[in-house]
Amino acid sequence: MANNADEAPELAALGGSLVINMGSITPEATNNYVRAAQAYNASGQPVLFDPVGAGATGLRRETVKKLMADCYFEVIKGNESELSVLWGEVNTQQKGVDSGISTSSDLDKAALTMKLAARERNIVVLTGKTDFLSDGIRTYGVKNGSGYLGRITGSGCTLGTTIAACLAAHREDKLLATLSGILMYEIAAEQAAVRDD
Repeated sequence: MANNADEAPELAALGGSLVINMGSITPEATNNYVRAAQAYNASGQPVLFDPVGAGATGLRRETVKKLMADCYFEVIKGNESELSVLWGEVNTQQKGVDSGISTSSDLDKAALTMKLAARERNIVVLTGKTDFLSDGIRTYGVKNGSGYLGRITGSGCTLGTTIAACLAAHREDKLLATLSGILMYEIAAEQAAVRDD
């Protein structure tokens, strides 16, 4: 939860992960995102990027370009609209942070996830009713979770922190760590959804 990039080198030395969540963007925040990610990159620690609302405004699209050019992300996690912007689809217009109604098939979503992961040489997670994740070679679909997750503001952000924790704990296979984080989070959501309290 550190917002000051001056702390990033010391925090990176502790061996955890960094989550760059683009929920709030200002010139100062963007500078902090870049400096923090670069500190974690330099120390070999994992960085997860959540390009929240990447296609909602021109400022967000430009911020995404800067972050993608200046930093390396072990994992990029976003909804279909956000990842379409990262892929370079210029006709994508988001309404806030929501993905909107998809007209893509699961095969199309899996292909977007795989080709973005291959291009960026990392793990990409596309969230939705079915989540897709890929390292550019291996691609998986996950159909766990609860419909409640889509109605909770910040549920995607929480998923990102869960994945980042798994990345810090299991560095040997980033795709497996990412899959573990998704399954842990979504199975917990399934169990919570059926509780009486």
